[in-house]
Amino acid sequence: MNENVFQEAYTRVRQRRAAAVAEVEAHRDEIYRSIPEIAEIDRSIVRTSMRIYELAQQGRLDQERDRIMRENLDAQHLCRRLLVKNGYPEDYLDLHYTCEKCDDTGYLNNSYCDCLKKEIARIGIQRMQQRAHLELHDFDTFSLSYYRGIVTDDGRDCEKVMRQILDRCTAYARTFSLESPSMLFFGPTGVGKTHLSLAIAKAVLEKGYSVIYDSIIDLLGDVEREHFGRAKDETDTLSLLLTADLLIMDDLGTEFDTSFNVSTVYNIINTRLNRRLPTIISTNFGYEEIRDRYAARIVSRLFAGYECSEFVGNDIRLLKRLEEH
Repeated sequence: MNENVFQEAYTRVRQRRAAAVAEVEAHRDEIYRSIPEIAEIDRSIVRTSMRIYELAQQGRLDQERDRIMRENLDAQHLCRRLLVKNGYPEDYLDLHYTCEKCDDTGYLNNSYCDCLKKEIARIGIQRMQQRAHLELHDFDTFSLSYYRGIVTDDGRDCEKVMRQILDRCTAYARTFSLESPSMLFFGPTGVGKTHLSLAIAKAVLEKGYSVIYDSIIDLLGDVEREHFGRAKDETDTLSLLLTADLLIMDDLGTEFDTSFNVSTVYNIINTRLNRRLPTIISTNFGYEEIRDRYAARIVSRLFAGYECSEFVGNDIRLLKRLEEH
């Protein structure tokens, strides 16, 4: 794990704890000014705590424990009633941590708490996004006019097909959750796969989910460098790819056909399917090219475990360049 990433994540978690403590201290100052009775009750609870210590030192705590506990409980109930009577929530003086499991310490049972692990992943993903220099797109800028009047070799209306895909992607982004299905976008270059993938990424990011988007060749390159110890900045890219809320891998099929890449692609696809984490993969290959390029275990998982959308039309990038001239 990258030490800088860990320290940044740990600092963020501890800052949440400090903010919670500061908030309750501010609440206490406010209440002591507006409801002096609560200040006196708190002072009596402090005196009781000192009394408990004295009794423990004298070996007499067992004799007094039940009475002291009742008195403290009655005092706490009185505080809550006074708060409500004066228009405050009854838990106004309680500490409210972001993570109730570890109280924003980052540790649980001498191990990293899930909240710290998620923060580490979030920072790692943010750094990957910055490195990729993504230019996120909107669904509104996806123009169906480029598909108008075009018919596929088997007679399908390209505009109609792409309108259905646009509607499917828009609904996917609008309703996205960790229960969303995985999707495979395939078809020739320049027909909108990247645009709609980036539009989904933007919408899902705005919902607060973690998203990794990059070309498969770059992602596999990072994994390989880290695996063989050639990366200077040791980030566990593979772990991030296996745990991100949404992984979008572009240009499947452009990676080098090596045993390492094949096994890594299978690992990513299979692990995320088993964990029921949504993944979007785009490729310029058609079904037969995917079948010829990849092992049966990858092909079966792609076409059985993913919702498939075949993109059609002419190369939009080429059409736009022609319009400019």
